[in-house]
Amino acid sequence: MDYETRFFSAGIPLAATVHIPDGGPDGSGATGGANNVPGGGTGSSAVGSQKYPMVILAHGYARFRNDGLDYLAKVLGENGFASLRFDHRGCGPDAANRYNLRPMTEAPHDAKCAIDYCESLPFVDRSRIGMTGISMGGILSIIMGATDARIKTIAPMACTANCGESIRNSWGADADRNMEILAEDARIRAATGASRMINRMDDIGMHNQGSYDSNVVEQLFQQGNIAYVTLESIQDLMNFNATEFVGNVRCPIFIIHGADDGLDKRHPQRLFDMLPTGNANKRIKIFEHVDHNIPICPNRDIVYKDLIAWFKETL
Repeated sequence: MDYETRFFSAGIPLAATVHIPDGGPDGSGATGGANNVPGGGTGSSAVGSQKYPMVILAHGYARFRNDGLDYLAKVLGENGFASLRFDHRGCGPDAANRYNLRPMTEAPHDAKCAIDYCESLPFVDRSRIGMTGISMGGILSIIMGATDARIKTIAPMACTANCGESIRNSWGADADRNMEILAEDARIRAATGASRMINRMDDIGMHNQGSYDSNVVEQLFQQGNIAYVTLESIQDLMNFNATEFVGNVRCPIFIIHGADDGLDKRHPQRLFDMLPTGNANKRIKIFEHVDHNIPICPNRDIVYKDLIAWFKETL
């Protein structure tokens, strides 16, 4: 069952949903407490004695917490895991400062606060917190696995090794022109405090324009997803580099990628090869007939079967 709630990152409220295996921590399914979460979310008084392993779910760039991750939360709950999914700053239909996304400068702090919040919940086993995420959220899970010892296992899905490198490559011959557009926006932003807003279908905001089918375009404009971003957001995304962190991941890691993902298949292998040699519990799998946006892919259950087995083994 789901509980709608929120937590704070840098003083900004982030919409979140806690999913608890059916029956709830007290076996009754009753709600209550602060933010409608059993026990009030303070950690001061447990409701019942049940403690659940917790999995934090991180959405992709310009997406939101219910963009398929609600189904993953349900699958996790059916297998005895609690979960927390949340909207990063600037994301979600009710976000403050909507469209201003800063994956590198803000998302890791949002994730740290998500861990803090999970630790405040009385029904969470603090020694058993894991994380998975899709695309940008997958990179974020790598960053948290490398920098926060409270994360005991991670399963990044469909993530690039280096966002800046991937975006520049996708721009092809327009790369230098687009980089100058970003540089000019930075100069204007420094003088005015405002960044230019663009539609994500513009060539600087959506690489490989014209190669996406109608289903992908429709997904981008679903309620809750973001159709516009600032140029500052794109610049910040280009600094989101998993290769700078993956060498420090010591916890168990399962790298997941789809064979039908338009992202270069060398990315997951590159990340896997950069893992510490001392990390004995590492795995990689490329799933056939699975595309980039795994949480809404028709064949997602193929992935989730292995994902659930991974968390049962490592969490």
